[in-house]
Amino acid sequence: MRKPLPENEALSQRGLQAVCWGDASGCHLRPLDLGAPAVPAGDAELRAGPAQAANLPAPKLEVLADTTAGTERTLRLRLVPQRQVRLTTLHVDTDTATVLRAEVAGRPVPVEGGAGRWGFGVVFHAPPPEGVEVTLTVAPKAGQVALRAMDASDGLDALPGFRPRPPDVGIVGSHSSKMLAVARTYPL
Repeated sequence: MRKPLPENEALSQRGLQAVCWGDASGCHLRPLDLGAPAVPAGDAELRAGPAQAANLPAPKLEVLADTTAGTERTLRLRLVPQRQVRLTTLHVDTDTATVLRAEVAGRPVPVEGGAGRWGFGVVFHAPPPEGVEVTLTVAPKAGQVALRAMDASDGLDALPGFRPRPPDVGIVGSHSSKMLAVARTYPL
């Protein structure tokens, strides 16, 4: 039996993420699991079916600066949602780089290596429309560093072909219930 994961923990593979709030009042580490289903449901049966493609923009990742000093590469980035969203995330592919230092919205973020492909990541709640500045200092393992940008909004009603659930069918109560996520991987 799989236990439901607490809020914000369905986004990495048993790694760590820094969770930051829109007012940049602070960041803290939380364990998370990208290998988990988007909607943790315990041992309940989940059903899925064909769906029409939705033409939704992924968050934009702007490179503000890219410098190298010795074996360290520093990327100063702006993560910009392209629609109104509840949260935005940025994860680093651990096959391409190890994160040495990180800063989000001008605040240092604790960096601890996590397991799995997307072992380091940040989640920024209530991002401003102009985006969030993120600075990563990494030790590259490959020619390009792969970064996964994702954002999430509430509601599925506007999706093509969406059919509401029957009134007698409930949903698992979590931050991801009826959440719509859009993601893109950027090789830099």
